[in-house]
Amino acid sequence: MEAGIKKDQDRIKVFYEIGAVRPLIRVASSSCNPTAVRFAVQALTIIGEEIPSKLSLSVPTWSTDDVLTWLKQIGFGGFRDAFKDSQVDGDLLLLLTDEQLRDDISMSNSLIRKRFLRELVELKTSADYSSCDSTKLRRWLRRVGPEYMQYTYHMVHCGIDRTTLEWLTEDHLLEDCGIVNGVHRMKIQNAIKAGSRLFPLSSETSSPSKENIAPKLDVFISYRRATGSQLASLLKVHLQLRGFNVFIDVEKLEAGKFDNKLLENVKKAKNFILVLTPDALDRCITDTEGKDWVRKEIVAAIESSCNIVPVMSSFSWPTPEELPEDMRAVCYFNGIKWIHDYQDACIDKLERFLRGEDMSKRGRLSKMSSKDEEVFDTPRYRLHRMGSSDSI
Repeated sequence: MEAGIKKDQDRIKVFYEIGAVRPLIRVASSSCNPTAVRFAVQALTIIGEEIPSKLSLSVPTWSTDDVLTWLKQIGFGGFRDAFKDSQVDGDLLLLLTDEQLRDDISMSNSLIRKRFLRELVELKTSADYSSCDSTKLRRWLRRVGPEYMQYTYHMVHCGIDRTTLEWLTEDHLLEDCGIVNGVHRMKIQNAIKAGSRLFPLSSETSSPSKENIAPKLDVFISYRRATGSQLASLLKVHLQLRGFNVFIDVEKLEAGKFDNKLLENVKKAKNFILVLTPDALDRCITDTEGKDWVRKEIVAAIESSCNIVPVMSSFSWPTPEELPEDMRAVCYFNGIKWIHDYQDACIDKLERFLRGEDMSKRGRLSKMSSKDEEVFDTPRYRLHRMGSSDSI
């Protein structure tokens, strides 16, 4: 829908300017949400991009040709010959180390290797290991934390399964499984010590518990169409790539038809992302009859106790007193300051908020370090209320 609008406006280049083409290619080539794949393919067709081959999520079964296709999709096509010469298939790809990339693939630039390994971690995290993970070790690691799923294949390759976890040592995790992050090793060992009380094996094979049933909708994205549609669409693509089920009301906004079903989707969503671009809340301030739909969505999210995360791009907060009383609470949610040149860091921060991993910083009078301030923001008026001992 958005691609068609931009084509009609002769503004196709905006998709390249905001860095949306590569995420669209990833979605189109994935086996994730079929609706997202279909829309990504349509968008790529409209802007004249080649439709990528669709890769299976079962990375361990990939052929060398599949690996070469993946390299092209993530922007590392220049190394395809080196991977082809070494006959790197899915198995070898999942086991690649920094040293092998440098010595065998001739990826000499350390920063390029870091970028590649970042892509590889994302692939390892989202891969399907059902072909080799009979005891669902990946699911156990996910309970430890989503970032631990990247270790699944290496651990399975070493002969580890859910029944042998209790005998793992620090040396096993470091030397055999290649887990160089000491904190990650510690947390895995702590989870093992917690044993069946927190991570029962039977719960993975019995009927699903309420804890294991994913919500129908992970994220609802609310935005002001006049200024926020591009950022909203970009956020949707990024979040779908990370496994979130995302709702963005493009079609209904285009048609101008709103009804209770829209607010029902807000209430179903676990998380509510409010895209705040210039003047996004101005209509709310002057909305004396409660007809503005951004206001209605915000109020519904507040009443439903959604996890509200504002994402701000060149946005200035009004004071609470300027806003209608039923939506003033939105001013008390910390959020993300969107910086286009650092969108990966912004999305990482946003994902942690959505998964509840940064709740310590979500308080009304939370403190921030100068490092956090790059991608973490709070309403300006609220910072003035902090005591002199608080720092930002």
